[in-house]
Amino acid sequence: MMLVKGVLARPMAFVDIETTGGSHFTSRVLEVGVVRVENGQVTATYQTLLQPDEAIPEFITGLTGIRDQDVASAPRFASVASELAEILDGAIFVAHNVRFDYSFMKMEFDRLDVPFKPPMLCTVRLSRRLFPQFRTHKLADLIERHQLSAPSRHRAYDDAHCLWQFFGLCLAQFDLDELEAAINAQLKAPSIPSQLDPAQVDRLPEGPGVYIFEDEDGSPLYVGKSVGVKRRVLSHFASDYERGVEHKLAGRVKTLKGIPTHGELSALLLESEMVKDMKPMYNRMLRNRSPVTLVLDGLTAEGYATVTIRDTDEILAEDVEHLLAVYSTPGRTKQSLEATCWDFRLCPKLMGLEQTSRRCFAAQLGKCMGACAGEEDVASYNGRFKMAFGRQRIAAWPYRGPILIQERHEALDGASGYIIGRWCLVASLRELPDGSAEQLAGPQPFDLDRYRIIRRYVETASNRGHITPLSDRQAEQLLAGAVRYN
Repeated sequence: MMLVKGVLARPMAFVDIETTGGSHFTSRVLEVGVVRVENGQVTATYQTLLQPDEAIPEFITGLTGIRDQDVASAPRFASVASELAEILDGAIFVAHNVRFDYSFMKMEFDRLDVPFKPPMLCTVRLSRRLFPQFRTHKLADLIERHQLSAPSRHRAYDDAHCLWQFFGLCLAQFDLDELEAAINAQLKAPSIPSQLDPAQVDRLPEGPGVYIFEDEDGSPLYVGKSVGVKRRVLSHFASDYERGVEHKLAGRVKTLKGIPTHGELSALLLESEMVKDMKPMYNRMLRNRSPVTLVLDGLTAEGYATVTIRDTDEILAEDVEHLLAVYSTPGRTKQSLEATCWDFRLCPKLMGLEQTSRRCFAAQLGKCMGACAGEEDVASYNGRFKMAFGRQRIAAWPYRGPILIQERHEALDGASGYIIGRWCLVASLRELPDGSAEQLAGPQPFDLDRYRIIRRYVETASNRGHITPLSDRQAEQLLAGAVRYN
């Protein structure tokens, strides 16, 4: 592997998007493809179609092949924003005509009030500087000129991968100092807001952790996390194309605080907890998810499937396997249940939406097949009930028992650990000098954000070496200090 330094050693995210039009003010992102590269190696990839909530113009379908029916069940940007932010975190945003891709991504994140301001590198400008003998530098020209592999042109992931191929070619053909100079010519150093003491930035952790922006009264404005806290904080203050929420945040921050963690999982869990406790003004994506309402399955005396609604703080690990769906508010719970009843001809009375001793109103309209009066076959009704909630269920816990996840970082003493069972946090641990474990927090109820964080972690292959399956007995011994932490 080629040894690189300086800007070439920074993570890079090669990005391409497809859109419904040419203006980020009036059009939407249709598809995203990302190739993340660190130290010359691909460390993560991402690709997804997106539901744009508007008809796809014919000329866009002609260009990309993407049709309305292809995105009918695709996720909306809001539901994948956290995953995209994760893969782009701390990386140089690399794209062909980078302004176009960046402006659309920036607008999508702005709609969610999520700060998004990565340093940018344009491969058109890079090609012009390194290959001045050529007149045109469109992506199609680069593909033909350098014989890049492009199985599906005008599809986001393949085009993003072409950019990575082109950059790899530049690494091989040019002196590293020359290539670094070409990149630095495009990147602008972030400027620290005048009201901030630069010493606060200097004190921030270089490694993983959480950071807090506070205003002049000490009130929290924003809580964020990163695998490189100082680098991420500086990216908030990059001056080029500053506008909107990011601009307001940079103008109001008076105090910076950083909390180092042993790893990314610790940072993610701490950020989620702090946002819920502190409710910072600019963390609306995470802040507004609480309280969460959960729907659990049950049976009537006659055997018909039904539901009960309970709040988050009532759901412990033993309840998780019975979860049917998770909703952000009680109001959304009711709306979703009403829609589910209508779409699958389920009984509103059995779903807890009608309080009556008679047949439900839907049965009178012919929209319920009489389960509320014991007239429908139980197996038939329960089959539709299972189908209705099949896609919304929490994923099955992939282990036989609880697991221990450990994180260590060279800049910090000891280690952090988490005992997790059925997506719930059983205990937070800290390693003591003698190698035993000190329990910092006990069992926590089910939490939607923690579920997403933990699920993403355990499903990532590179994390498996940090996961130790436990028996219930081993978990008890660990918590009691009867066995060593490591």
